[in-house]
Amino acid sequence: MINNNFVSFIRVRVKRYFRFFIGLFLLVLCATPPASANAINPASARKQIYVAVQLHAADIIRQEAKRRQWPDYQAKMNLFIPSEASQYAPCQRELAVTIPGGDRLDVNRLRFDVRCEATNGWDISVTVKPDIYLPVIVASNTLERGQVISANSVTVKKINISSIRGDYITQPDEVIGMTVKRRIRDRQPIMTNQLDSPTLVDRGQRVLMIAEQNGVEARTMGEAMKKGRKGEIIKVKNESSGRIVSAIVADTGVVKMVYASGQ
Repeated sequence: MINNNFVSFIRVRVKRYFRFFIGLFLLVLCATPPASANAINPASARKQIYVAVQLHAADIIRQEAKRRQWPDYQAKMNLFIPSEASQYAPCQRELAVTIPGGDRLDVNRLRFDVRCEATNGWDISVTVKPDIYLPVIVASNTLERGQVISANSVTVKKINISSIRGDYITQPDEVIGMTVKRRIRDRQPIMTNQLDSPTLVDRGQRVLMIAEQNGVEARTMGEAMKKGRKGEIIKVKNESSGRIVSAIVADTGVVKMVYASGQ
């Protein structure tokens, strides 16, 4: 059998060693300086550049989305950082990120100047090409030239607008009732330059002519000498006088006189 005195001796030794190692651990822990909340992450200059530019680019896209009233957009930033960034020492100050003066803001291609203003600092130019996914109006089937767009002619599809060249449309109300200027393929995004306002007056159509002067309004009937869309100026023949005048198309079958020939 094991002597009781020997067991007691072992227990005392174990307790002493345990206390020694605990004390040593606490001593090392207390000697380690706490990390400052404001300390710059020294991982690498490239990582610092990536994080700073990513934040600035996302903020610009966010402001642009608010200005254009983009519904339910998503953005992914593609950064192009020059290879020499890997040779720079991490900056010990917050990086200064600016857009070069005179650059026109183009959300499809953003360029930033990044500068480390610490001692032995550096500067570099970084390009960002965002992928912005946005619900836009597309043709629900092939639309032929001259076709008037109805609610059934269009649908909404989320696409990467960075690949689109032209003024895309996000609201169905902006296209319904418009006339197609050239053929639009099925599921193709609809651009403003592909559309015309609907024809409100046809050539030979009997129209209401409205003349306004000094707060006084006069109305008569006339004959349109040319077809016209809203806002276009056309020639109209006055039924009563037989005179031909210029008038601006105001609504379906309605024109407002601009001036009378001979005046």
